[in-house]
Amino acid sequence: MSSFSILNTAFRGMSAAQAGIDVTGQNVANVNTPGYTRQRVQQSATAPLTEMGLGRLSQSARSGQGVTIDGVARLGNLFLESRVRQTASADGYASVRAAAFTAVEDIHGEPSDTGLSAALQSFWGAWQDAANSPGKDAQAWVVVEEAGAVVDRIVDGRARVEAAWGQARTSAGSLVAAITTVADTRAGGHPRVRAAARQPGSANELVDQRNQLAADLARLAGAQTSTNPDGTVNVLLGGSLLVAGDRGGGGRLGGGAALDGAADDAVRLEWSHRPGAAVGLEGGELAGHLSALAPVSSGGIYAQAAAGYDALASALVTQVNALHTTGLTPSGTPGGAFFAIEPGRSAGAGLRVAVTAPGQVATAAVGAGSLDGSVADRIAALGTAGGGPDAVWSTHVTQLAVKSSSAGYDAKLATTASTAAFSDLLSHSAVSLDEETVNLMQYQHAYQGAARVLTAVDEMLDHLINRTGRVGL
Repeated sequence: MSSFSILNTAFRGMSAAQAGIDVTGQNVANVNTPGYTRQRVQQSATAPLTEMGLGRLSQSARSGQGVTIDGVARLGNLFLESRVRQTASADGYASVRAAAFTAVEDIHGEPSDTGLSAALQSFWGAWQDAANSPGKDAQAWVVVEEAGAVVDRIVDGRARVEAAWGQARTSAGSLVAAITTVADTRAGGHPRVRAAARQPGSANELVDQRNQLAADLARLAGAQTSTNPDGTVNVLLGGSLLVAGDRGGGGRLGGGAALDGAADDAVRLEWSHRPGAAVGLEGGELAGHLSALAPVSSGGIYAQAAAGYDALASALVTQVNALHTTGLTPSGTPGGAFFAIEPGRSAGAGLRVAVTAPGQVATAAVGAGSLDGSVADRIAALGTAGGGPDAVWSTHVTQLAVKSSSAGYDAKLATTASTAAFSDLLSHSAVSLDEETVNLMQYQHAYQGAARVLTAVDEMLDHLINRTGRVGL
């Protein structure tokens, strides 16, 4: 090896060490950057000249020509990154559903002293008191007042469910807008990734940003990805392309704008260019919202809650009215409907007390006399009757509690899995300051060693050029 080859070898060593220091500095600088994946310089030994096709220049054994920088590797893991996206999708879906169940349970407020069950008990108790004191206006007024309290809780509860449904739909619309924005951002970054792949240098940071957007899309809508030969990535949503290369897609929220209207026109995600056709989602927060917004037939959380109020209202109207109309008021007139439902409205939203005065409360059976309270007694017994209003409401609340508990458990499992997947990815690809410190010392020593070789060769050449032939020097 000639002196100039040694100089070149030393220079290569210094360049490789400098590249390693640069990459280490990049890692340290991004230790707290979300989504950043640590990088390493890839290098290989340069073959000797004889192995490079230049022939044997001498009969002596020849060493290599130093080191070659092959590139900067991104120390990611495709399996772990895919697992992060999958678990994030499941976590987003389960968390939204659990939150919806929690919101509905808070609206119901059961069990509590101010809940609907307590109001029903007071209502039946008022009827029992009226049965014990038939014909007295004071007891009849209590019946009317307690009935009004029951109606208020039913109407208010259903209205709050409708409001929660509207808020969930608004959130779903915001998610659709966010998904479109993220998709456009990701598509816009593809030309830069493609250009970086064609030129010397590294596109690792762009890949990190792209993967971060992919994780966001997975959590938002359960999006799946596939990599193209040119380095771009296709994003699939419900089996359809949301991002194809550097082209993004747009979606919108379709379906009913109110809870009752959505029974026949379910809220759905649809492509802007294909209105009316629902996009089937496999996970993510948006899928969780859409499942919660679904009609009763599809297991919609809010629709089932509203149906519970409607069922209770219908039971009250049907069963109380059926008994009340068989009785007589203190004046001897037949009892009319005790409850009524406003035309054109659901039972829970349109429920009202039809009786407006104590003299309209029928407590006596026909032919039993004005002091009879048998009808009131029979109405009071509805509180403990199988299939009565209380039983209808209790069944609804129990089913809600069971489903909510299951959804909460699923959400905890999904969150745990997502956290574990993310931790596994971080343990593999995140920056470790301790490791980077060791690498920095290694590159520093390598640079110093290569520089010392360069200095030694320089001194040798100086002696050879400037001092050869000079006697005594």
